Amino acid sequence: MFSLRPQGRRRFRPGAVAAVAAASLLVGVAGPAAPAQAAEITDGLALWYKLDATSGTVAADASGNGRNGTVNGTAGWSGSGEGLTFNGSDTYIKVPDNIMSGMNSITVSMDVQIDAGQATPYFLYGFGNSANGAGNGYLFTTGNTFRTAIASGAFSTEQNTRTTDALPRSVWKHVTYTQTGTTGVLYQDGVEVARNTSVTTTPGSIGSGITTANYIGKSLYSGDKLFKGKMRDFRVYNRALAPGEVLEISGNTTHIAAVTHPSLKIDALIDDTRSKITLPVKEGTDLTALAPQFTLAQGASISPASGTPRDFTEPVTYEVTGSDGTKRTWTVEALVIRSPVLPGLTADPNIVRFGDTYYIYPTTDGFANWSGTQFKAYSSKDLVHWTDHGVILDLGPDISWTNSRAWAPTMTAKNGKYYFYYSADGNIGVAVSDSPTGPFKDPLGKPLIARGAYSGQMIDPAVFTDDDGQSYLYFANGQAYVVPLNDDMVSFDASKVTNITPSGYREGSFVVKRKGTYYFMWSENDTRDENYRVAYATGSSPTGPWTKRGVILEKDLSLGIKGPGHHSVVQVPGTDDWYIAYHRFAIPGGDGTHRETTIDKMEFDADGLIKTVVPTLSSIAPVSGGIALPTNTTRSLQSVNFPGRYAAVRSDSLGYLDPVTSSSTTAVKQSATFTIVPGLADGSCYSFRDASGRYLRHKDLRIRADASNGTTLFNKDATYCARSGSATGSVSLESYNYPGRYLRHYNYELRLDTFQDNATFRADSSFKAVGPWA
Repeated sequence: MFSLRPQGRRRFRPGAVAAVAAASLLVGVAGPAAPAQAAEITDGLALWYKLDATSGTVAADASGNGRNGTVNGTAGWSGSGEGLTFNGSDTYIKVPDNIMSGMNSITVSMDVQIDAGQATPYFLYGFGNSANGAGNGYLFTTGNTFRTAIASGAFSTEQNTRTTDALPRSVWKHVTYTQTGTTGVLYQDGVEVARNTSVTTTPGSIGSGITTANYIGKSLYSGDKLFKGKMRDFRVYNRALAPGEVLEISGNTTHIAAVTHPSLKIDALIDDTRSKITLPVKEGTDLTALAPQFTLAQGASISPASGTPRDFTEPVTYEVTGSDGTKRTWTVEALVIRSPVLPGLTADPNIVRFGDTYYIYPTTDGFANWSGTQFKAYSSKDLVHWTDHGVILDLGPDISWTNSRAWAPTMTAKNGKYYFYYSADGNIGVAVSDSPTGPFKDPLGKPLIARGAYSGQMIDPAVFTDDDGQSYLYFANGQAYVVPLNDDMVSFDASKVTNITPSGYREGSFVVKRKGTYYFMWSENDTRDENYRVAYATGSSPTGPWTKRGVILEKDLSLGIKGPGHHSVVQVPGTDDWYIAYHRFAIPGGDGTHRETTIDKMEFDADGLIKTVVPTLSSIAPVSGGIALPTNTTRSLQSVNFPGRYAAVRSDSLGYLDPVTSSSTTAVKQSATFTIVPGLADGSCYSFRDASGRYLRHKDLRIRADASNGTTLFNKDATYCARSGSATGSVSLESYNYPGRYLRHYNYELRLDTFQDNATFRADSSFKAVGPWA
């Protein structure tokens, strides 16, 4: 799952990395060079160093407040709009004392070009105090990694607003940090890249308003390096600039800072590089009349106007005119989001199927240092709609030998029992139950595999059972091991433990078998790294030898997807359909301890190799699990909860749930009879045609029968995909073009409604395809 010891982490201020929540889903920044004429937003301006002099040792304050700075060391003035050059050896600016006095809010902004040879660690600026060569209450920004921190004392008090990347070098970038209330926001080229909503230290509280170590280009830690590069247009405001104002002073005035709409499930994905915006909307959203609101630079405009309803069944083009008259075309599209599939923060999902039900057993995430103690279970009939069964194992009351770090479980069934293997404080344990949702009991009273038993960390168990009934346990971090389990499933012969570590292996082993080939999969890199990913090998036995095939799942920054890994795989019985469950950094603002679980399709090529998995935000459509309807056959659709009523079309062409009996008229029987044909829009789904040739379709979310007009829209409206119904042998019909909406009856009217996770809705939307009435 992850390392007990820091491995390969980037160096921040020693020991100081606070968990934060980044808000804006920045997926590409192509910021312009700094503006030739800096925007004059003067409200609240406390200090403004344009740094446009040609000589001297004074950094002139253009704010009118008389807070001139002193340039120390070599003053590399350009006089040509290139600002002040800092040589990395002795150049820095001393800012007057008490610059933040009385400030409950602040904005610090600058244009900066970091030299390619900049040594680390370093500060772009640091305002505060120092004692004995160390910071003692301060505010600073650095580029490696790009973050801003505010501290009330030493580094252990830092509260970070940070990205996971470095600020680019050798190019001009505009950097802004704003803080007000408990929220700090970090911007790059006017675009939000990080947010922390738990900042409790205010700028004015540092030193009770007295700060004597205020520098530009110099750290408050004597052991750090001086800044090397160029800087211009350095500003401090006594308020937090609004996003539109930040865009304006950055010069990136044709950028769109944010998009809002009540139907957004997460923040809009703004790709500045491609001038593209994705609106991740909730299931059931009517895409035909979305009216997004856009946040622009001060003085900019957009056409069509912000808040104008548009049809987003296809991408929509907008044109932004910047405050300087520059025009830019943006493409905006809506994307229905079904992920994450589990609520809250979870990781390391183990997905299995028992009977007709899928289960996921994840790590409960969101705890500092991964210190959670509880495991939960979730179940689903279709891989989309999941039921939370609560805590199934709690290390505290349920396990006698540990009460710390509950990670990365796996589940299997054998001999009428369910076996739950888990990581706990660097050990591997096992628990047993008569039910997949517990309660689970510890049969051993000790770890199955204790910490230190083998090289590496004893975590991340996974179980694979071969066709001959033999079960194998795979485990460890840093090394990969496999051992056959004994028939009791809670013991093994230690002499049979085999090291099968492939190149690049980190953790998270998982094995499946398909058409005689064994697939050994694992995760590479650290779970805190956005480059965490899944690779695999193939072999001819459960223990190898293995041939590494490569990476099949990795990040997609265009969608804000980072750190996808620690996966598991499930096959839909009776099919060659496979799905991969994995975690990623939570969106927005996630990291290595704030992750979420999702599911995507996994496919094989003609040679039996795994195709590269495409990570998505939309996840998957509900899986039927083998539910199929007979095509080119006449049937009637009988209600599950009103078995005397059937889907029918009346003389007004609208759909109803009507009573039909053997004594009903021929016309009534005919109204409740349909020929099931392959879906007009997708042959793997279904359409329903009546005797007159009309098709059941939705219009304004009402079910009706209309003759086909041959359009793409009609075909989609008249196509439904079969999903598992609430009763044995029943089916639910999901709209093809409105995923998440199902054909259901309400007051005996047939309509298309958004799925609701309750028994009434499931019954209302479930039908049996029975013999035809006519």
